[in-house]
Amino acid sequence: MPMIVHVVLNSHLDPIWLWNLEQGIDAALATARTACDILDDYPEAHITRGEAWFYETVARHDPATFRRLLAHVAAGRLHPVGGWYVQPDCNLAAPETYRLHAEVALPYFRDVLGARISTGYNVDSFGHGAFLPDFYNAAGIRNYVMMRPQAHEKKLPGEVFRWRSPSGAELLTARIQEAYSSNPGWLPERMARAAGQDDGGIGHALFFCGVGDHGGGPAREEVDYIVAHRHDFPGVEFRFSHPDAFFDAVRSDAAAFGRLPVVEGELQHHAIGCYSAHSRFKRALRSAETLFHRSARRLAKRDRLDAAKSLLFATFHDLLAGTAVASAYPSILNRLGAVCAKAEDAEIAAVRRRNAALPRSPIQRIVVDNFGPSAYSGLAEFEPWVDGVPQEKLERLRVVDAAGKTVPHQSIPVESLAFFGPRILFPVRVPAHGRRILRLDFGGGEAAGRTEAKPRPRAFLDPAAPPRPLASFSFDVLEDATDTWSHGPKGYGTAVVRSLAPDGDGAVLFEGPLATETLSGFSDAHGDAVMAACRTEAGLGGFRLRLRVTWVRAREILKLSLKPSFAVARRVDSVPGGDVARALDGEEFPVYRAVRLLGAEGEEMAVLTDDVFSCDVSPDGTLRLTLLRTPYFAHHDPTKVPETTVAPVTDIGAHDIALTVLRNPSAAALRRETALLGSPLRFSETTPSPRP
Repeated sequence: MPMIVHVVLNSHLDPIWLWNLEQGIDAALATARTACDILDDYPEAHITRGEAWFYETVARHDPATFRRLLAHVAAGRLHPVGGWYVQPDCNLAAPETYRLHAEVALPYFRDVLGARISTGYNVDSFGHGAFLPDFYNAAGIRNYVMMRPQAHEKKLPGEVFRWRSPSGAELLTARIQEAYSSNPGWLPERMARAAGQDDGGIGHALFFCGVGDHGGGPAREEVDYIVAHRHDFPGVEFRFSHPDAFFDAVRSDAAAFGRLPVVEGELQHHAIGCYSAHSRFKRALRSAETLFHRSARRLAKRDRLDAAKSLLFATFHDLLAGTAVASAYPSILNRLGAVCAKAEDAEIAAVRRRNAALPRSPIQRIVVDNFGPSAYSGLAEFEPWVDGVPQEKLERLRVVDAAGKTVPHQSIPVESLAFFGPRILFPVRVPAHGRRILRLDFGGGEAAGRTEAKPRPRAFLDPAAPPRPLASFSFDVLEDATDTWSHGPKGYGTAVVRSLAPDGDGAVLFEGPLATETLSGFSDAHGDAVMAACRTEAGLGGFRLRLRVTWVRAREILKLSLKPSFAVARRVDSVPGGDVARALDGEEFPVYRAVRLLGAEGEEMAVLTDDVFSCDVSPDGTLRLTLLRTPYFAHHDPTKVPETTVAPVTDIGAHDIALTVLRNPSAAALRRETALLGSPLRFSETTPSPRP
């Protein structure tokens, strides 16, 4: 039997990359017309085309061409694949967002195109998270096509394999050889190499062909050449085909399928810079994800779908990876802003509807609503409006619950410079999707509601903090001689160019029985600076950091280095969908919300954040969180540095980054702190008017 080389005619299309969205729409329309013309003129041809966004775009802007597409799908010659809205970055989005891709796209493929999707398709994404098989399996998808990391970046036991997640979910996976795109001049040599490849004993291989990146192909010259030369290689037949046909053929031979190697865990690395480039956009996406997923059920159906599509488009791999041109981002940030506005409006309206049903009260109330999917248990802070309340009454403020029991609170500095108080910090527990109602009593109890226990230690940024610091730390600057993607290296090395120096001894912002917060400054001679507010809280078992980073220099990396006070034996990182163990080898990896370092004697340090997306851990156990990278936008060749100083640089300017660092946290504490990420609380108040 000859080896069948399945020729997959396609045209990879980045809807946004080195061009803006409008140009991407034009490219999608041109690609659709070319595909229809090829299928009309070559009866043997089949074309593969993924992404619901593509079909939706053609339907909206060129209905006549869309009708042609539908006819070719119905004839079985245009093959929709992927099952997701776009080809996203497959490392950095929230697990709920990956599930949303299928929730939005699969009904469109089924109901509009009449296609049932069985093959996932992310041929251009920059690495693939370990739990992707779970997301696809849950949507009924059992096959997968990918390309990166390529053979020179990651050795695999075969180019066709069973990819298994840590939970046991599997995808029959094929890695594209050489490239998803082609050029007519490349075909003779590429076909010869494809004919000579090792098919792993399955008798079938994939061969991708067609002009890509900005859409367009496949070119007629390519189709003509394949038709003329498909039988040139003894024992090999080049056959116009598509991914579903290839995977069906592999599965049809049970013995060959059973011999396929199993690859477990994540598929990394392709370009480690994608984990951290343009962190400002990554943080914007994370904020929009959090708001959308917790409030989507409150949106009208049409609003929910529109917001979902805007969110999903923003996960496109060149956007979320930070590798598009600077001018591509403003329109997408506008769309993410609209997602946030819709979600916030839904939450605000839900609170006021519930408040309107409350009985009238002459006593001022604070209403705390939890829009998160988990119970909130921790400190909350709020500035009630108390204009007109005499100072002597403010000093006797008591916070009480529905049963009349005093709730301990602590006064902390107010946000406004025009109004001076109070801002109160208080513990609160609110069930998932629930609320808690507190009252402000200005009549005054003896203790005025304030707890008077001894202040807590000032901890972390004070080097004399008892009994010993959880970790030593430094803000380290590395030179970054790579491009935007950081093609090539697996890590950024250990050579520190400089560390930011402390600006004096710092200051105490406030201290008390519930929380103490210190402020410390760090800077260098170039004007780069970090202001670090470090808060310890009663019962936290660690500290919270709020960093205001101001950066002015291109092609550098800022790392927050944390060296635990114990010997680190293991590293466990959270990724979308679960946890993975990684080596202490200095390689840069993407993370989702949490990194845990474990010692041989049961010690542990956990870092939780929604604002940092990658890190490395050295063999000595030092965790280096990548706070910022400042490459040029869309800079592909690191040897060609822009000569002009006006070339745009990612992440120059000011950034707010928050982290929580815990010592020996319990599983319950980790769940609690993870639930706090994304600030799921909303505050409202019912203020008597006129005030008695």
